[in-house]
This record gives sequence, structure tokens and C-alpha cells, in this order.
Amino acid sequence: MRIAFVTPEYVTEPSYSGGLANYLGRITVALVEQGHEIHVFTRSQQNETIEFQGVTVHRVVPLWDRRMILDHIDPLIPKIFYNPYQDFKAAWCLWRSWAHIHQSTPFDIVQVSNVMAVGLFFRWVRHTPVITRMSSYRPFWDTAAGITLTEGVKLRWWMERVAVTGTRHIYAPTYFVAGQVQKGYSIPQVDVLETPFFVEQPTYDTNLFEQVAAGKPYLLYFGRMTQMKGVHILTEALPELLNRFPEMHAFFIGGSGPAPDGKPMADYIRDRLQPFQERVHVLDSMRHDKLYPFILHARTIVLPSLMDNLPNTCLEAMGLGKLVVATTGTCFEQVIENGVSGILVTPGDARALMEGISQAWEMEETARNQMQEQAIQSINRLHPVQAIPRLIEYYESILAKQK
Repeated sequence: MRIAFVTPEYVTEPSYSGGLANYLGRITVALVEQGHEIHVFTRSQQNETIEFQGVTVHRVVPLWDRRMILDHIDPLIPKIFYNPYQDFKAAWCLWRSWAHIHQSTPFDIVQVSNVMAVGLFFRWVRHTPVITRMSSYRPFWDTAAGITLTEGVKLRWWMERVAVTGTRHIYAPTYFVAGQVQKGYSIPQVDVLETPFFVEQPTYDTNLFEQVAAGKPYLLYFGRMTQMKGVHILTEALPELLNRFPEMHAFFIGGSGPAPDGKPMADYIRDRLQPFQERVHVLDSMRHDKLYPFILHARTIVLPSLMDNLPNTCLEAMGLGKLVVATTGTCFEQVIENGVSGILVTPGDARALMEGISQAWEMEETARNQMQEQAIQSINRLHPVQAIPRLIEYYESILAKQK
């Protein structure tokens, strides 16, 4: 099967940081290994086609054709609408790049991301099935992340709605997100297809870990640091924990979103936990070769999301056999059974989070090892050997309806 994936980010891009890029990096390579021809069309800073582990990657610069006078509109766009305008340009150029390749190399199926409305112009495509995979329902996500509601933000929501509802086939990796999309967009049916996952085996770069973390007992949060991810709740829970456990260190690794006070979350963490500055460490996002040593040596992984979509952070931590403290009602129940393969607490409740972390921190070694083994077993069912056939079966069912 020849499959195209259209995305705003991919692992070949130097600026990628999101779970979407990591998910696509895994699934596209897994599909190639199972004999499928895979093309990725991704927003980029340069126009070129490259090969990545058997995947053909079309890197697309989000600019108009230089012959078009519209290319010179950029300086005239009001600042508040600049981001949606860039999304619009990127969506057009990604569609045009796909259409050009499709003429000579027809695709059997196209999967587009809902993120940044990259599938906006694929609603015109009728002879090739187009599927939208929902990473999130944007209005809920942005609100939970504390993003200021401006006319530009609302325009991006509208563009994403047009892109998604213009697609005949839609699926989400969790029932939580599927329910949000059905209700928010008044869509009668959003399929659920769990994300194929396997733990990568990168060549580890332990230099940074050795410098800042070796020998320290610590809990770890990693991923984008936003209010939606509950990072401010973890910050609220930490003072009592750090007082109770004087040996405990806390590491935060990831890019910063806005905190409740409007500052970057990294600054918010440092300000609120200033009395414990020697035991609280805030690091920028990093690639897996540097990140995995931090995950492997953490005593506990904490993912206190207010809402989420079965993030790669959870899958990676559990796949590496770590004890995860996460939240109920936010999607984690699909892989974590409370008290068996991890610990789940009420979202948005700093006291409950503190108690869950305390339980994990004080757990006896035998019980910890059993829970970590159950975590690995829970994730194994998502391995591509089992999950990719389910995805292909889904694609084939759509192709059968198209005939």
C-alpha cells in the first residue's frame, strides 16, 4: 500500500518537539518495515525530498510560489492573524506538494493531522480516501493550556474545524479525545484506534545526565510544560514533598508554555520552588538520545495532565519499565490500571497528586518491580507487530467503502 502522511512536524526537522512528530517517526518506519511505501509531507524550513529509514520525506517550506504577488502579503498581515495566515500558507503548500507527487505516483490513502489545519485543502480530494487523525480537540486543549483567547486563536480553531469536518474519515487514539471531537464538532462517529508504539533504542548520550542527575534520587516530568499538562499542579504539590523527603530531587524537561501568571512555565517553576533551588532542575527539551538516560534512572515519572491524548511521554516511560503517576479521566486509563500498572490520581488536585507521588516514592522494591513489569506488559500490546495490522485493517476497510 502506498500511504501519504501530512503533518506540521516530523522527526527529520531540527525544530520538532511534539508527540505528533515522535508518533509519526515510529509509525512510518514500522509501516515501511512491513512492506508499505510511505511518504511524509511535512512543514519545513527548506524544500527538498530526503530518505529517512526507508520513508520518503517531502520537506515543504510554507511559502507561496514566488511568482505570485500574494507572497508579499506577509508584512501586511496584522500580528494577531499572523499565525493562522502562516498555517493557511503551509496547508496550501503541503496539499500542492502532495497533489504534484500524486499525479505521477498515485497514493492509495492519505492520513492528515488535525494540528495547524494541515489538511485544510484535502477536503477537495474525492478519489483518494483522506483520513484525519485527531491529536486533540483544539478549543479544549488551548483553554486548558492557558492560551489567551484572541481573534487569531479563534480563527485557527475555525480553520481546524473546516479541515476536520471536511474529511469523511476521522479517528482518534483515545475514547477521551474521540468524545470531545464528536461533541465539539457535532460529528456522529469518530473511530478509536490506539497508537502503535515501541521503545526506541537510540545510542544514548549520557553526558548531560552525568553532569546534572547522576547519583540523585529524583522524580521526573518530561514533555511540554503547560497548564494542560498540569505542571502548575505539580509545582504546587512539590514543596510538601520536598520537605517530607529531603533526599528527593525534581527534574522538569521540556519547552515552556504559559503559566497561570502569564510567565513561561519554566520561570514559574523556579519562582515558586526557589527555596528548593538546589533540588529542582528545569531543562530544555532534548532528543531521545539525551532524554532516555533521565527516564531510565528516574525513581518516579509524574504526568499530572488535566486532559491528554495518551501521550508519548506515558508510553515511553511505561515501555522503559518506569512507575508512572498520572491522572484519571484524561485517557491514561487505557494503559494504566490504578495500583497494578501505575498510580492514578484526581486531576487538578495538588493534595491527591502529592499523596500519589508519596505512595510511589515509598513503595517497597518488590511491589515497585511488579508494578513496573505490569507497565511493560500493558504497553506491549501496542507494539507495531500487533498494532500495525489493526491500522492496515482500518485503512483497507475504508478503501473497500470507497469502491
